[in-house]
Amino acid sequence: MTTSIWKIAALSAAFISAGAGAAEVYHTDSASLSVYGRVKAEALNGYGYQKFSAKTGREDHPGLSLTARLGLSGESKANDFFSAFGNFLYDLNAEDGIDAKDRMKIRFGYMGARFGRYGALTAGHQYPAAYNALAHIDVFEHFGISGNGSSLDRHGVGAAIRQDGIIKFQADNIDGFSYAVSYRFRDRGDNSKDGISASFGYETESGIGLTAGYQFNRAVDDSPVYTTDSSGRTRVAGSGDRTEAILGAYYGTYDKPGFYAAASYDHTKLNSPKGLSDRASAGGFRGDGFDAYAGYTTPSGTFTFGADWGYFKNQLAESGSGRAVNQLAGIVRWHITKQAYGILQYVDNFGDGSHRKAHQDWLSVAAVYSF
Repeated sequence: MTTSIWKIAALSAAFISAGAGAAEVYHTDSASLSVYGRVKAEALNGYGYQKFSAKTGREDHPGLSLTARLGLSGESKANDFFSAFGNFLYDLNAEDGIDAKDRMKIRFGYMGARFGRYGALTAGHQYPAAYNALAHIDVFEHFGISGNGSSLDRHGVGAAIRQDGIIKFQADNIDGFSYAVSYRFRDRGDNSKDGISASFGYETESGIGLTAGYQFNRAVDDSPVYTTDSSGRTRVAGSGDRTEAILGAYYGTYDKPGFYAAASYDHTKLNSPKGLSDRASAGGFRGDGFDAYAGYTTPSGTFTFGADWGYFKNQLAESGSGRAVNQLAGIVRWHITKQAYGILQYVDNFGDGSHRKAHQDWLSVAAVYSF
């Protein structure tokens, strides 16, 4: 049987987010309840600590952080065709002297119904359908999928990220084919009036997979908002509608013995606020990005070695200026036991313009215990 894109998506969302296993609280023929999560101690160089620490006023020096994720999942089976389930996962931060809002954040939170082999319907805080076209390339703990603009730190650049108010239906491995569709409800906090998203995947018996995704988010309010920066210049904040289209391919299964390779292309567009022409000060842009990953896991499964190149060019409307991510990254995983593993990550960004000043090379060494 083939390993479908949804299994890869589950690996990215579940293994990286929560770890390799879960502790069952109880299990019967018709119902189950599990607790899962992880604890991570991570040492970062100066920029890495400054980037990922939740402390305010932090200095640019090496640091050690302790974070955790805690989740609960359960499923109740009515018959062989229908079951209901729920899942939530929180990010926890043990740093001292941080805001309460940074102490605990929702990562996933949804409930759903499963209809045998025909698919599942979920509703809540989760990935939109389009993410499944990127899941095969999202294998890093930090700065993943940089080719969809996620490293530019500009709101709405890469739209296929976790979102509130998503209702989604997805079907897995129907004769090698998989698909998902989702609808996003109004979310003023993200300036989203509504949105649609879809993805499609096909995997051959030999392990070669192809993916495609599309997402559109309509703005609640695309009227311009004028702000003044520290130098007294007036700029336009806010944005209009967002569009994202994705194509991808992969071979093998990440973190399983043998070779794994994956690539993706991402095109995004953020419209200028209503009534403004597409110029730099109007806040609109279009972007194109590429990601390529190659890795190898030893036959015993003890070590995984991988390298990634991500590039994303953000063209600010018709101004001829923009910012770019041009990033090389490497990762080594050491699976000490089934529950414990170590991670070494290195990232070097060769971005141009203002982006190069904002992103530097960084090194991370982490120990993780999952349950």
